[in-house]
Amino acid sequence: MKKILCPVDFSKTSNKAAEYAAQIAQRTGASLTLLHVIHLPMMDTTESALMASQVLDEQRRIAGDKLHAMSLHLQNVSGQAGGPGFMSDSKVAEAFLADAVERMVQDEGYDFVVLGTTGGGNTLEEILIGSNTESVISQVKCPVLAIPANATYPDIHRIVYASDYQPEDFRALRQVLDLASVFQAEVEVVHITSKAGADAGRNAHEFIQRLRDEFGGFNLNFTEVEHEKEDVGLKDYLSRTNSNMLAILKKRRSFFKNLFGMSLAEKLTYQAKLPLLVLHADAD
Repeated sequence: MKKILCPVDFSKTSNKAAEYAAQIAQRTGASLTLLHVIHLPMMDTTESALMASQVLDEQRRIAGDKLHAMSLHLQNVSGQAGGPGFMSDSKVAEAFLADAVERMVQDEGYDFVVLGTTGGGNTLEEILIGSNTESVISQVKCPVLAIPANATYPDIHRIVYASDYQPEDFRALRQVLDLASVFQAEVEVVHITSKAGADAGRNAHEFIQRLRDEFGGFNLNFTEVEHEKEDVGLKDYLSRTNSNMLAILKKRRSFFKNLFGMSLAEKLTYQAKLPLLVLHADAD
């Protein structure tokens, strides 16, 4: 991890995401860029285009001032905590958020994105993780860490990785363990299965042994939960354990949607405080 990108809109949620991004930058020595995106207005006449240009200039100025103040605040908090400083800068872009983030990841080498889970959609998924966040997750090719507004202070001690015992898990777990080592956190590999029996147990044992051989030097634990519905089983497991981050693979799209197709009441309980790390099986 060398370059962290953190989109902010100056809301409570994005401020929390910036705190997480700063903590990770401080502990890894990565640089941090705060990004604010201004959406381009629709223009149909020369006069309206001139007015829009003036409005954009003012928005850029205001955003630049706010980004500078936020960057100074994060640096001050880092210094007061006694930790090392970190390189930080800020940018203002005019685009759709997901397009701007995708372009910066591709063209400028950002390899980790942290953002808040704000959004104004009507579906339960959009209410939970935000339409902007979902778009970023869908488009970018690097790990994305989504931070809810009610997430606790960024002191990660236990990360749950949802595994389906596939070869892609090895690469994804390497990324999870890299992040876990930053916080000296333990990693719990959790597999939800609807099957019981000798064959299922043998396959699980073989896969876990391969993981132990590959990552034997890390603080890695394994749990298998039997439940007919994978997403329900995982949500139940998270609700009764002291975990503070969930990591999943983006390729498991149907599982991703099922996991977040929960009631608003559920959203307001444990999941509203749990950061989500989305990994990409085909990422570099």
